Amino acid sequence: MEENIVIRLETLSEKEILGYAIASEEDAKNFYLKLGEGKGELIENFFKELAKAEESHKTLLLNLHKKLFGDINYITPKEIPFFESTVNVVTVGSMIEAMETALLNEKVAERVYNLLAKRLPEHKALFEFLATQERAHYNSIKVHKEYFEDITRGKPEYVDVPVHVLFNQVEIYYKPRVL
Repeated sequence: MEENIVIRLETLSEKEILGYAIASEEDAKNFYLKLGEGKGELIENFFKELAKAEESHKTLLLNLHKKLFGDINYITPKEIPFFESTVNVVTVGSMIEAMETALLNEKVAERVYNLLAKRLPEHKALFEFLATQERAHYNSIKVHKEYFEDITRGKPEYVDVPVHVLFNQVEIYYKPRVL
């Protein structure tokens, strides 16, 4: 599916690709905020930082859109989907699935920025920076996903454990209780 999205984007104008990137950043921000919600402060902070980065990417892209096209009214190609979903993340298993979705999104985002770097070479530095950021997000999410997978490996009962229960155990060290 990742390859399919990039191939479809290649047929679009720079304005449409940029619009897709802007909308994708907004979608990713909302997805990350939802992923962290109610899961414990540590994991919530992790996803809030990702959401904040996606918001700053959107701002950069909107400023470029205004510079190139005179406004911030971007076009979002309707026929090309985003990877984020409205998955209800409650258990460790559903968190792993959501992180798979996030990894696909970050990989597509990196490829979109590499495409834009080629199509708009006068803005190559910006797009290469954004591609690097998306690669960093990918790697960060990947190691968190691996952590969840390690917890469940050999312990299938952990797949159905609520995420907040798991992080309550970790947060004992984060916010020690005073007697």
